[in-house]
Amino acid sequence: MERPRRNPPAYKIRELFLEAGGRFFRFLPPGGSERIVPERDGKMNVFVTGASGFIGTRLIETLSKEPAVDHIFALYRNKEQVPFLPKVDPVIGDLDALPEMKLDARIDVMVHLAGYYKTESKKICEKINVQGTRDAIALCRNNGIGKILFFSTINVDLKSKGWYAKTKLQAEEEIKNSGLEYMILRPSLVYEGRHGSLGKIAAYVEKLPAVPVFGSGKAKEQPIHVDELTDLATAIIKNFKSGKTLYAAGRDAIPFKELVKTIGRGMNRKGRILPVPAKPAYWLAKLAEKTGLPTGISSEQIAHMSEDLTTDMEETLKLYPIELKPFEEHIRNITRQNSGI
Repeated sequence: MERPRRNPPAYKIRELFLEAGGRFFRFLPPGGSERIVPERDGKMNVFVTGASGFIGTRLIETLSKEPAVDHIFALYRNKEQVPFLPKVDPVIGDLDALPEMKLDARIDVMVHLAGYYKTESKKICEKINVQGTRDAIALCRNNGIGKILFFSTINVDLKSKGWYAKTKLQAEEEIKNSGLEYMILRPSLVYEGRHGSLGKIAAYVEKLPAVPVFGSGKAKEQPIHVDELTDLATAIIKNFKSGKTLYAAGRDAIPFKELVKTIGRGMNRKGRILPVPAKPAYWLAKLAEKTGLPTGISSEQIAHMSEDLTTDMEETLKLYPIELKPFEEHIRNITRQNSGI
């Protein structure tokens, strides 16, 4: 049979399959027709939520190149998000559809990556971060998936937690009490090029004489490159250490002021900061959040910039000895790529 040109866009359609040896299994979505996908003996099948996000996109790319992985069942909200990648079997739906899904397939590990952090909305954070985690657990229980890797956040260590950190902590408890074999990963600030918070800082360095920073700029960050994070997640999937809660942070713990300077050096610019008093800004943001006024930045993000948020990576690297490169080296590489060097 000819290889399909791209992955079918939805699980409600019977999927074409490749005759690749081994046995076949059926994937049965609620109310949909069966689809047949080859399963190769000795290889892993992984289910991933949050597949269309910044980290999820890169994790799917990494897993698609991993020889130990056979199929990646990736949850997308709509068919336009589905990538043209080998091994990816798209599942179209929302988190609240997970408890009703029936998988006539062996899934070795569930990777629950979906989460919400953009605004201080208690309702949205509870729905996605807490109830969404319960829905992922229900999928596992209903389909005999014994292992779950949960992506939490280093923000759970903040003194001034917002709803993102609070609901991620609640979700961690749901995972621990699920009865499943679990691992919890707490990533720090994740970056790559112009994506995420560091991408915004790079844009400010490029356009402004100084970057506004809440606090003195002395609070330390320990950012991790997305490639290092996906390498770690892949290593965990392949060698699951049940019951472990691990941090995922970069090699260097850097004061925010130095972080901005490093980005500036990579762009041949002077990376200056403009300190903004953190406490008044934090309480103004809290007030705006209570009244529903949009601010463009959450109180938790302000706290993140004004508190040390670092960790000791010794335990993580002892179990999974991935390579962590210096932050400045990553910035130089990113600058070369963006300039076409």
